[in-house]
Amino acid sequence: MDGNRRFAKKTQMETPSKGHMAGFSKLTKVLEWCNDLGIKHVSVFAFAINNFNRSTEEVGALMGMARDKLRDLAENSELVNKYGVRIRVVGFRDLLPADVCESIEYAEEKTKGNLGMTLNVCCPYSATDEISTALRQVVEDVENGLLEAADINEKELERRLQIPGPDLDILVRTSGQIRFSNFMLWQSAKMAYIQFVDAYWPEFSFYHMARILVSWQLASKDIERRKLAGAIHDSLAASEQPRNSVSSSDTYCGDRAF
Repeated sequence: MDGNRRFAKKTQMETPSKGHMAGFSKLTKVLEWCNDLGIKHVSVFAFAINNFNRSTEEVGALMGMARDKLRDLAENSELVNKYGVRIRVVGFRDLLPADVCESIEYAEEKTKGNLGMTLNVCCPYSATDEISTALRQVVEDVENGLLEAADINEKELERRLQIPGPDLDILVRTSGQIRFSNFMLWQSAKMAYIQFVDAYWPEFSFYHMARILVSWQLASKDIERRKLAGAIHDSLAASEQPRNSVSSSDTYCGDRAF
């Protein structure tokens, strides 16, 4: 969801926080589109760990928005109350203020039994932190006798990721920037369809989304073929390894993710 501050500047808004408010409004609309299209998993990059380096005023405004909007989404949103959206917040929560954590716990608890679309709100998040945290958990589990070193593989690491699956189908980066900015690096590496959109997040339209989905549909058969070929290759390689060696041979496939 990149480009809120630049959108605020472009449209001569008074403060960057006005751009963030416009970004939240767009998120609500995009979630409605995803729900109508039957997309079951949506992950959004709401706040990066390094965003704490921004001005105290902007960080405070963003934390206040997170506190209020998460609770409002869980209590009053038609997506939750009518369509059963489940809210999950992933990231390094120890960095968040107590009142934001309370809203997160409230939203997750209120929606945990919902069976509709799953919304992963990444806040505060970085992909390198996600991967390194999963690696530390693997090491701890081996040290505590919960996992054998010989059993460490791709699947065991994925089980410990903050966003473990299903496979990411499409990753969209707005604002015209051609970079990942430390978002879902592990998930993107597994044949995700990457799209960079030359529009700020509040300007993202259904036209942009429709183009992306049609383009992905045209490419999806080739993507699945390559995934299958990779899974077969990994399985054959694993079968040729000694039993006490470490292998990485598991591929998880599930509902569509955006």
